[in-house]
Amino acid sequence: ATQRAAPNSPQWFNTGLHWAYGIDGPSQGHFYVDYKSGKLTKSTGAYEHPQPHACFIQSVSDDLVNEGGIMDLWVREARLFKYGSGTGTNFSSLRGSGEALSGGGQSSGLMGFLKIGDRAAGAIKSGGTTRRAAKMVICDADHPDIEEFINWKVREEQKVASIVAGSKMHEARLNEIFGAIRAWDGSSEDAIDPVKNAQLKAAIRAAKKMSIPETYVKRVLDYAKQGYASIEFPTYDTDWDSEAYASVSGQNSNNSIRVTDAFLKAVENDADWELIRRTDGKVAKTIKARALWEDVGHAAWS
Repeated sequence: ATQRAAPNSPQWFNTGLHWAYGIDGPSQGHFYVDYKSGKLTKSTGAYEHPQPHACFIQSVSDDLVNEGGIMDLWVREARLFKYGSGTGTNFSSLRGSGEALSGGGQSSGLMGFLKIGDRAAGAIKSGGTTRRAAKMVICDADHPDIEEFINWKVREEQKVASIVAGSKMHEARLNEIFGAIRAWDGSSEDAIDPVKNAQLKAAIRAAKKMSIPETYVKRVLDYAKQGYASIEFPTYDTDWDSEAYASVSGQNSNNSIRVTDAFLKAVENDADWELIRRTDGKVAKTIKARALWEDVGHAAWS
């Protein structure tokens, strides 16, 4: 048998496993319509009545733990990702950073929760097989946290660049210090003394000039005292599936902004644009619509 086509991923991953091979597992919270009774029925197994649909739009309410709320959404998303489906949600109902909570205190805001969902999606390889989790995140242009949302991926990409460059600079400069110590032809005690070892002094200065933390310079000198001749410092690259990208957030979703005719008119006229609090509908901040639009363009092409 040869594979000639690939159907919709949840159909490809799940349909026929029970029928053809008897594969099954515990119920995962899915429902199906019983063709005999015409009623919605909860599945008693994972694959007898699989969910073969690909894309879902799900809602979320501004509630932390109740049904339909934020944490419940992560459970619903996980259920879809596990069997190869994708999900999309407009998160604009969530209150912005600093808005009041009913029990006192302030909300951590939209971004804090989006990072949780992003990590959850990254941990669940969709269908457990051939693809990443498919996730769409939408935010209205008048949300109090819209500026941070727009620049989220931009800043995370910049972190990756810093991780890659910083790791390579550390590896090079720290081993240059070791090299200066190895090159010393006097007594072993003087080899690690930058006052007496001019090459070591220059290597330490070069490391500090590259902003290598003094704690790491000291660590290298301590290792050298113990007889070590080099240090292993992990370096990273900019491959999209690399450890550098895995260490930052915002890498598991397609982010979109919902704009209105009123917003586009404000951009055209270089008018003010009000960001609205979700708790009481009052203005949280007033910005220039055109400046926000420029942020969108910059983020899209960065």
